[in-house]
Amino acid sequence: MTIAETNATANPWRALPLFLTLAFALSWYPWALHALGFPGNGGPNPLGLLVAALIASSLDAGWRGPVAILRSIVRVRVAPALWLAAFAIPVGALAATVAIAGIQNIVVEVGAPAWSEMLDRFVFTLLFIGLGEEPAWRGFLQPLLQRQLNPTVATVCVAIIWAAWHLPLMGTEFAWELVPAFLVSVLAAAVVLAWLFNASGGSSLLPMVTHATVNTIGAGYVFHYVPADDLLQFWWIYAAMWLAVAVALIILTLGRLGTEAKA
Repeated sequence: MTIAETNATANPWRALPLFLTLAFALSWYPWALHALGFPGNGGPNPLGLLVAALIASSLDAGWRGPVAILRSIVRVRVAPALWLAAFAIPVGALAATVAIAGIQNIVVEVGAPAWSEMLDRFVFTLLFIGLGEEPAWRGFLQPLLQRQLNPTVATVCVAIIWAAWHLPLMGTEFAWELVPAFLVSVLAAAVVLAWLFNASGGSSLLPMVTHATVNTIGAGYVFHYVPADDLLQFWWIYAAMWLAVAVALIILTLGRLGTEAKA
């Protein structure tokens, strides 16, 4: 059961302002404290998003709202093809990027992976970043907006909010020159993650896994081997690969992005 199914006839807009206010307040506070001179890296706390979603969902659907979000996190019974896609899309997009970059004379000499470190990063990302972001963006906000909007339009709205949420990382974790390409990748990834959530009948776990895979093999591995002078071009190729996947999903699903799937 998803948020949309718990209270399908209710007005989704009453919970939206509460969610957005809490989402930014409860996750951006490290940035505010850092700006005031307190120690820390100033990056957002993704778990604040989960708390915001649980609170806002209770306004939207009563006790059934938080229960639906928590159930979506542990929903593992989905089609095997979707599990494959959750891993294959980020791996394939990155592999295609490396291949095309090579054609463009960008040499990415990837070293042997440190498997224990990559596993640690994957688990950390899954249980911190993924657990904080995906049940909020996909598990709550996506179906909330889809009650009134076309799935593709709803996804674009989620992508805009999701992109804005990354503002504390712009100019720090992402150099300003990389931000446009990063934003394109966010828009494209929002489409892919929305499709995974919808097509699985409301599993936030699938987007969590994809998010963790992206961060582990991308920022945590391959991107370290990209020459600094070629990083901007590499980012644009990477963003283009994700955009190609997103456009294909929109076309193949006729814009429904998996909403026709049965829970």
